Amino acid sequence: MSEAHQDSHAAILIVDDDHAFLHACVRILQGWKHEVVQATTVESAVRLVRERDFDVILSDINMPGANGIEFLRAVRSHDKDVPVILMTGGPELETARLAVECGAQSYLIKPLSSPQLKEAIERQMHAHQEARRQRQILAVNEQQNHETEVLRERFGHALAGMWMAFQPIVSWSTKSVVAYEALMRTTDTTLNSPMEILKVAEKLGEIHTLGHRTRGLIAEVMAQHPDLPGVFVNLHVLDLLDEQLYALDSPLLPFAARIHLEITERMAIEKIPDTHDRIERLRKLGYKIAVDDLGEGYSGLNSFANLEPDAVKLDMSLIRGIEKAPTKRRMVRALASLCRELGTPLVAEGVETQAELDTLLELGADWLQGFLFARPGYPLPIPRM
Repeated sequence: MSEAHQDSHAAILIVDDDHAFLHACVRILQGWKHEVVQATTVESAVRLVRERDFDVILSDINMPGANGIEFLRAVRSHDKDVPVILMTGGPELETARLAVECGAQSYLIKPLSSPQLKEAIERQMHAHQEARRQRQILAVNEQQNHETEVLRERFGHALAGMWMAFQPIVSWSTKSVVAYEALMRTTDTTLNSPMEILKVAEKLGEIHTLGHRTRGLIAEVMAQHPDLPGVFVNLHVLDLLDEQLYALDSPLLPFAARIHLEITERMAIEKIPDTHDRIERLRKLGYKIAVDDLGEGYSGLNSFANLEPDAVKLDMSLIRGIEKAPTKRRMVRALASLCRELGTPLVAEGVETQAELDTLLELGADWLQGFLFARPGYPLPIPRM
């Protein structure tokens, strides 16, 4: 056998009781920069396999005591993947059949040439690396599947314990409740934040399931309170793709005239096909459309322009500390003026302090929502005016 060179290095165990052949193989393999461990008996080779990992195993079949086939069986009981190349000087059909059945990757006939040995080792190294990669992918997939199942179970518990809280939206000029916003809540303790529930629903592809559940619960409350002035119902933008929303048996349809469907997701509305047609379908059914987070950025302003909403909500970040922020005051004044000009009600949500309220009234806001008036509750909290 002549020496050759290869770039990839492996830990190779070679097992043979022919010392001359063994030493020749070791010299060539080391010349190819492999780490070589040698054994002259099956017993010592089995101990080595149990002590450490190898990338390739080369073993003679005809060994004193236990033979190469028995060694191969011992290897497979410990490691089902490591490539094993069996070598023999006296090939027999039955031996070759047994070698394949026991999981030998190659069956080589002595004497070996360097190219033959090199090709066999490189092929088995590549196969081993690919098998290892596939195992890693499988392990990752199994972990992801497990995590998905855990999330699905938590999501199911959150849905089972779901209820709707309501927070009043008040008109300061008339000192009356003009509507309530329906807000998702759950008795489940492991997934109880509305944002967490939304994120899990997105990850599981269950946005429509969540929408069906919340809209059904809102319809139950509206049926029990026929004098309820109106309800703002949060929609994920993907709910626009749910045909159940437009169906004649939709639970909200009997109350459509008193409902503002509120687009809250910051995903670009342009990603939904036929947005304008879908919004028009909802309007023909009697629903009104509201845009949330106006002033939050491009998304809110763009939705305002495209959807021509029946009501808009100022982003809470504009409200917080507005009495101390001249830029916020200028923005709110401009947005309030725009909405008055268009005849579109403007809701300032997230009002928490008297200073915020006084400033908003000075800037022309009239519809107000926040902890200053009432926290979300069930069934219908009475606001402090």
